[in-house]
Amino acid sequence: MQVTKVFLLVISLWGYNGDTRVYTGNQMVLKEPMPKEQCEVIAANWQKFEMNKYFRFSIECIEDIRKET
Repeated sequence: MQVTKVFLLVISLWGYNGDTRVYTGNQMVLKEPMPKEQCEVIAANWQKFEMNKYFRFSIECIEDIRKET
């Protein structure tokens, strides 16, 4: 049986505490497992406008460790 890794698109919010970036605890997850290449294409189609130096969004493809197909 061949195991294929699947990925989820995750958008998270990070804050700046004056020293380093820290995860704020807020994120959105696209609940559609997909191959890494497809996830990266979707992530690349977002454009960010970050006007507040204390907060930033991170768009990442995270391996879905809950299940593999």
